[in-house]
Amino acid sequence: MKNYLSGTIEEYLENLSEKSAVPGGGSAAALTAALGAALNLMVLEFSIKNTSLANAENALLEQKKTDEKQNLKLAELLINEDCKVFSILRKAISEKKSEKEIEYIAAAKVPLEICRLTNRSLSLTSYLAKNANKNLMTDVECAAETLRAAFFSAKKNVRINLKYIKDEKFSENVKNELEQLEQELKTAYNKVLSKNSETT
Repeated sequence: MKNYLSGTIEEYLENLSEKSAVPGGGSAAALTAALGAALNLMVLEFSIKNTSLANAENALLEQKKTDEKQNLKLAELLINEDCKVFSILRKAISEKKSEKEIEYIAAAKVPLEICRLTNRSLSLTSYLAKNANKNLMTDVECAAETLRAAFFSAKKNVRINLKYIKDEKFSENVKNELEQLEQELKTAYNKVLSKNSETT
């Protein structure tokens, strides 16, 4: 399995555009989430260096930067992980394996994790819309749009795998979590748009 983190963006996009099962939409959603988290971190870097902020505020931003670095690292790992689990699933399907429950659950868990991390990141974005360097509000809004796209792309990948999972309790729990995550994400997203409309 190719490690896309060790290659270039050009190589990844070339592979993505080819007639190949991986990387696909789930991996692309993880990359999109990573872009949104990276934008958040850029805004944080500029905001922390703003000497007009109080020391306590800088300390809070530093902690948020640490947390967002973890989200970024996870998103990067999921770029490869989605390719791995989907390849395993495709192999099970091609071999006409009678029971593929484990493979479908694994294939659903990766995009679900993308949904979780984009929700966390967009919560930070909504905080930045109110508290970060005001010269970077366009970047904040770009982060929000990017993370929103990543969430709904990943959600589609979760839902398609749930169709083939027989474990009703697992499926119901995931559906309920997705609904809650989506509500939280929409609230954070709307806060960003609302705050930025006040400054434009």
